[in-house]
Amino acid sequence: MNYHVSFDLDFKRNEYLGKFIVLEGIDGSGKTLQSQLLAQNLKNLGKKVYLTKNPTDGEIGRFIRSALQGKVEIPLVSFQYLFSADRQVQQLEVIEHLKLGEIVISDRYFWSSVAYGVADKDGIDYKNEVMVQTVAQSVLSMYNQFVVPDITFYLNVPVETGLSRRHDSAKEKELYENLEKMEKAEKGYQWLLQEFPKEFTIVDAQKPAEEVQLALLKTLWF
Repeated sequence: MNYHVSFDLDFKRNEYLGKFIVLEGIDGSGKTLQSQLLAQNLKNLGKKVYLTKNPTDGEIGRFIRSALQGKVEIPLVSFQYLFSADRQVQQLEVIEHLKLGEIVISDRYFWSSVAYGVADKDGIDYKNEVMVQTVAQSVLSMYNQFVVPDITFYLNVPVETGLSRRHDSAKEKELYENLEKMEKAEKGYQWLLQEFPKEFTIVDAQKPAEEVQLALLKTLWF
């Protein structure tokens, strides 16, 4: 039996003194580098900055990284629950820094759980809007009380570029760093960009790192 389900979705907006910035994108898009550069540049301007990432360096985050690197074997469906738990702890820290009037910068946030959560779904058909929306909303439901960023930069690069950068990197390779997974994740992000256009600022991340960083800084309003 089929049921029709329809509802509106809004997010908890940042009402604190600080500003919340997130960088999203597929693996190899430059999120980590740009997050670090942005934090340093804002500090150079006299801003107080708190830099964080997903997964975090906490106990749950370290376990997630071990699983992503294949050192611990867990079902794919477990990842989103683990990420949610890790982000619940992180959220408390984010809010505390925002209350202090600091700029919080995060390398990934809950948006990535949608992109990768949909990619993990067996038999997902990205042309089936109802199927994609159902999976996406089930992931987002775990974050309905989270503070949405003041600005989320989506670092846009082709899958081939991201994959080549990761292959050239000295970092330990992770579960999602293969062509099939990255293509699925990219489709998930494209769905997000289409579904929530006002939540994202798209940046061409194929350009040299200095130009990408300049584009980020020019977009900020403080």
